[in-house]
Amino acid sequence: MIKVYSTNQIRDAERKAIDGGVSEDELIERASKKLCEEVLNVKGNNVAIFAGGGNNGSDALSLALLLRDLRNVTVYTCSNHRNIYNENRLKKINSFGAIVRPMEECDLSDTDVVIDGIFGIGLTRNIEGELKTVIEKINESKAYVIAVDVPSGLNADTGKVMGVAVEADKTVTFSGIKQGLIISHGRNYSGEIVVADIGFEASEADSEIVEAEDIKLPKRKTVSHKGNYGNVKIIAGSPTMIGASILAHESALSALRSGAGYATLCVPESLISVYQTRIKEELLFIMPDIVGKITYNERILDEIMTKTSSIVIGMGLGKNFDIIKIISYLAKNFDGTLVIDGDGLNALSENISAINDHKAKIILTPHAGEFIRLYGDYDKPDVEAVKEFSKKIGGVVAMKSATTIICDGEKIYLNTTGSPAMAKAGSGDVLAGMIGAFSATVDPLTATLRGCFAFGKAGERAEKIRGSYSVLASDIISEI
Repeated sequence: MIKVYSTNQIRDAERKAIDGGVSEDELIERASKKLCEEVLNVKGNNVAIFAGGGNNGSDALSLALLLRDLRNVTVYTCSNHRNIYNENRLKKINSFGAIVRPMEECDLSDTDVVIDGIFGIGLTRNIEGELKTVIEKINESKAYVIAVDVPSGLNADTGKVMGVAVEADKTVTFSGIKQGLIISHGRNYSGEIVVADIGFEASEADSEIVEAEDIKLPKRKTVSHKGNYGNVKIIAGSPTMIGASILAHESALSALRSGAGYATLCVPESLISVYQTRIKEELLFIMPDIVGKITYNERILDEIMTKTSSIVIGMGLGKNFDIIKIISYLAKNFDGTLVIDGDGLNALSENISAINDHKAKIILTPHAGEFIRLYGDYDKPDVEAVKEFSKKIGGVVAMKSATTIICDGEKIYLNTTGSPAMAKAGSGDVLAGMIGAFSATVDPLTATLRGCFAFGKAGERAEKIRGSYSVLASDIISEI
């Protein structure tokens, strides 16, 4: 797994490096050399360097000195308040007769490469005034943009935009990935992330990115049968959300495609005709309903739990006051894994205590909006909120986004596989079915990591075939 750090962890590691005898000046020079390597890989001779007054700007100014005989360089100063490292480098640049201008005079019409060294990882305020205008000009330019350590305007811990942020084509970040580069809106601004080693590394990490070798599936034994691979049951469907009810069929298919021995759709009796013409591989279980909405019935729920490895609930159930009672009963009586998605999460957001003292192993798969409703408003990094909430419920939470944040209350994992092509109705149902299948044979955290990673990879393959606009949930299933 790839480690991802908070700003405090990077600062602590940098302090230890300095205490160990490496000067701040040396760290700046090392950073600028790594930046220079990246700039020289980009076509174009005209380079505009925007330098703030701190160490981030000092990295950019040292880069200007390295490029003076290799490229046509214009330096734009973005602060009148400079630290000693910054001031010393600006004096050297002036002594070489390089072009140095205030940021108000920036002209990027003929610029090939922009270096963003305005703000570093310490930014905590919104960007306004002339600095905002300059960043907007960078974003409007046709130049290739390289950010120094973190795009200016992006909070390096939360991934939130501080009013405005540089949209980088590449971010050269030092000593480790900062979590703000890949969570929340970070991936919209960071571009390609290159980690540059400048001689120190933080030992502890808040989170880790999941890689293929972390989620390898065990080889199936030659002598085995479908009962060895789990029975997944999917509770779904209502007449008010007939499209989503049909998409629940995709959840069952994805469970089978992901290795489950059985997948059973548990649907309202009055909607049975909707499913009978569609299903082939999965089974059907009829649930009592009133005008298409399933009703709370302990005998039926006991039957659903019998000989079942995992239950997925939520797809297309609509608004139904019995849902929360069903979830609560399953949570407190089922000895397998309960995966809650969609309308199950909507019901749970109104009464999270319904799963208190649960017997079942719990997995919640909310997207960012659903997570806010479950957790309540918060002003902290998403990773902290997810960790706190998963610990509170005593289960695994996967907050779905471009980077999905996964936690079991102890460790944070980040999944970066996937594509914007997957932003389509039914995709979440596919993921829930996959996690349900994996949780039939492994623990909830491993199941969720496997499901999110494999789901994203299947979506990436589907995009290559169908393009970024035309991928359907069924296309993702075909690529599992």
